[in-house]
Amino acid sequence: MSRPFQIEISENQEELEKAVKHATTASSKERLQMLYWLKSGQVSSRRSLAERLGRSGSNHNSLGKEV
Repeated sequence: MSRPFQIEISENQEELEKAVKHATTASSKERLQMLYWLKSGQVSSRRSLAERLGRSGSNHNSLGKEV
């Protein structure tokens, strides 16, 4: 059984959206985009994040660990 995906995001949705637009590197933009999707409720699992980011299923367990 998989662990629940719980993450606390202190920034509000508008701050994240602005940060995504001003991100200078691909990796920071990807991380901010992931946080934005989680905060806005567009995704709720590691698997849905992996699909949106175009990652394979084998990578979805590592998503969210760097944040």
